[in-house]
Amino acid sequence: CGLGKVTAALVSTLLVQEFDCKLLIFSGVAGGIDPTVEIGEVVVGESLIQYDYGALNDGHVQVYRAGSIPMGPPKTSAEFRLDPEIKKIIKVVLPEVRMGTILTGDVFLQCEKKRKALYEQFGAQAIEMEGGAVAQVAEQFGIPAIVVRCLSDLAGANGQKLSVGFLNTAAKNSFKTVQTLLKALPY
Repeated sequence: CGLGKVTAALVSTLLVQEFDCKLLIFSGVAGGIDPTVEIGEVVVGESLIQYDYGALNDGHVQVYRAGSIPMGPPKTSAEFRLDPEIKKIIKVVLPEVRMGTILTGDVFLQCEKKRKALYEQFGAQAIEMEGGAVAQVAEQFGIPAIVVRCLSDLAGANGQKLSVGFLNTAAKNSFKTVQTLLKALPY
């Protein structure tokens, strides 16, 4: 299907419209942003921010909530938030999972300097290319979304090489988390 926000939004919309989904769960791998996260750790998006959406002024992106008009001061938070009832369930059935902020953008981050800057700006745990778009589509359809990511690397860290074997392991960790969620959620 492909990577990125447009593809994720397209597929999410099709799922909701064609199959009448009442919940979207999106899983996969992500790069770590927070220097305290560990490779292989699972992060569930408590908040999702499309960090590349907004207004570019003096070389800096003023981040706005995706879908809003990026003019004047932002009127709402840029975050798409996890449903509070789902958050409670996750804390009970998956106490080992880290809940946090996941950044979404249409850029594969390979720059340690930018990773550090994004962490300082947002305090995020992970960065990826689809989750914020899935959360935006879900909100527009009035249904919850859960984004589950297993960390495959520390995004932009010097000298790190991603191996296909580790990506497969990370994908399996995400899948196990989704299996547990499907058994626990009332959908």
